[in-house]
Amino acid sequence: MNDLSLLNPTERKVYECIPVGSAHPISQEQLANLVKTSRRSIAEIIQHLRHKGFLIGSSRSYPAGSGYYKISNEDEYFMCIGMLAASRDNLTQTITAMTKRHSEQGIDPNAQKKPTEGQLDLLEDGN
Repeated sequence: MNDLSLLNPTERKVYECIPVGSAHPISQEQLANLVKTSRRSIAEIIQHLRHKGFLIGSSRSYPAGSGYYKISNEDEYFMCIGMLAASRDNLTQTITAMTKRHSEQGIDPNAQKKPTEGQLDLLEDGN
């Protein structure tokens, strides 16, 4: 059971607008219009909801049927986890390739700037 007390008012409103089950997902644009915010904000709110443990799936069947839904069964759960794992793997592959290229060739000295403290921390975490 989801504890709605964990949510701020905007998160709660978004969550309450999301339908149950993958048969009728709601798009980012529809959610943004209902909550009176941007599509980018909706993506961030969905991420926050998921981080809080709310089971929200997403469908990418274009053009109709794409959007978010509350996961209602094991098939929807595993489909969502599989999609998220594939996204993670794709990002890992991209990071690995870029890190390899950087370590082999560096960056054009004409374009190079001193890394910020946050960037140095990120590079240390990656090693």
